[in-house]
Amino acid sequence: MKKIISLLLVLTSVFTYAQQTTNNVSVSLKQAIDAGLKNRYDIQAQKYNVAVANNSISKTKKEWIPDVSGSALARYNPQIQATYIPGGFLGPSPPSLVALGAKSVSVFGLDLNQNIFKPAITTDVKIAKNNLAIQQEKNKQDENNIKEEIIKSYLNVLLKELQAKISTNDEQRYKEYLEVAEGKFKLGSLIENDYLKAKLDYENAKLETAKAKQSYSLAIDNVKYQINVPIETQVQLTDSLNSLFVASEQLATKGDANNRTEITQLVLQQEANKLWISKNRQNALPSLGFFANYSQQFTYTNFDYGLHQWWSPFNYLGLKLSVPITSNFKNYNSIQEYRFKSQQTDLALKQKTADINYEIQKASTELSNASKNMQTTKSNYELSQVIYQNQKQQYKIGSLLYSSLLDTDKTLSATEQNYIKSVYDYLLATVNYQKALGNY
Repeated sequence: MKKIISLLLVLTSVFTYAQQTTNNVSVSLKQAIDAGLKNRYDIQAQKYNVAVANNSISKTKKEWIPDVSGSALARYNPQIQATYIPGGFLGPSPPSLVALGAKSVSVFGLDLNQNIFKPAITTDVKIAKNNLAIQQEKNKQDENNIKEEIIKSYLNVLLKELQAKISTNDEQRYKEYLEVAEGKFKLGSLIENDYLKAKLDYENAKLETAKAKQSYSLAIDNVKYQINVPIETQVQLTDSLNSLFVASEQLATKGDANNRTEITQLVLQQEANKLWISKNRQNALPSLGFFANYSQQFTYTNFDYGLHQWWSPFNYLGLKLSVPITSNFKNYNSIQEYRFKSQQTDLALKQKTADINYEIQKASTELSNASKNMQTTKSNYELSQVIYQNQKQQYKIGSLLYSSLLDTDKTLSATEQNYIKSVYDYLLATVNYQKALGNY
C-alpha cells in the first residue's frame, strides 16, 4: 500500500512539473512571429483560399479529359404503335396499319466526347493560375499585417516592462526620501508639512508602480492574443529593447515600391483583365470535338436477356464542329467591361506606386528623426543621472530643500521615460520603414 501511495505521489509530482513546464513559454521576437503565423486561426483559414485556387487549376485542366459515360435504357411497350403501310407495298393489297417492333427494348451503351480544339480551356487554366498567384499575394499581405501587429505588441511589452522598472525605482527613491524626511522630522530639522508631503509622494509613487504593472500585464495578454496561446500561459520575452536595437541596425535599408505585395497584386490583376479579354474573344472561335458510341440492343417480347440471338450491337463515331454566330455581339460588352477594368487597374497601379514611394520617404524621415531623438534623450538621461546623484547627497546632509530635490527627481523620471520611449519609437520606426520597403 505504501509503495502504491509513493508511486502516486511521484506521478503527481511529474504531472505537476510537466504542466508547469507546458504553461511557461519563453519566446524571442522571431519565435513569437512564427508562433503567431502557426497558431492563429485566421491564417489557417486563409490557407484554404490557396488550396481552393490550386484545386481550381486542376479542375480546369481536366476539361481536356475525355467525357466517358454509360447509359442503360429498358422500355416495355404494352401496345406497339402501328405503322402505316402503303397499298401494294407487300404485294397486291390495300393500304393498312401494321404493328412492327418488339414489346421489350433494352439498350446498354458507352458514350465518349473529347474536345479537340477549344482555346478557351487553355485560357481558363491561365486564369486559374493567375487567381492562385493573387490569392498567395493576399495571404502574404495578411501575414505581413499580422507580423506587424505581433512585433508592435512585443515591443509594447518591452516598453511597459521598462516603464514598470522605472516606476519601481521611483517608488524606491521616494521611500528613501520618506525615511530621510522621517528621521529629520523626528530630530526637529524638518517641518511636519514637508514630512507629510514626502509621505504622500511615496504613496503616489506606489500607485504609479501598480498602474505600470497593470499596463505590463495587459501588454503581455495582448502578446498572448496575437500569437494565439491560452491566456493562462506564462509568457516570458527573451529579447530586450537593446538587443532589438542592435539587430535593427543590421536590417536592409534598400527597397522600392515594386517589392510591395500591393503592387504585385495590381500587376496580377492587370494580367487577369487581359486574360479575360482573350477568353471572351476565344468564345467566338469555332470549337471541334470528337464523339463515339458503342451500344448493345436487346429486343424481344419480354426481358429475357439470356436469349443471345436477340442481342444486336451498333456503334458510331464522328466529329462535331461548332461555329458561334452571334457570340461576337454578345462578347462585345464583356470585352469592353474588362477594357474599362484594365484602364482602372492601370490608374490604381500608378496611384499605389506613388502612395508607397511617399510612404517609404515618410518612413525614412521618421526613422532618421527617431534616431536623432534617441541620441539626444540618451545624452539628457546621462546628464540627469549626474545631477540627481549630486543633489541626493546635498539633501542627505541638509544643504538642499526637499522641494528642490523633488523637482530634480521629476525631471529625472521624465528624462528616463523619454529615453525609453525614444528607443521604442526608434524600433517602431524601423518596423514601419521595413514594411514600407516591402522587406517583410
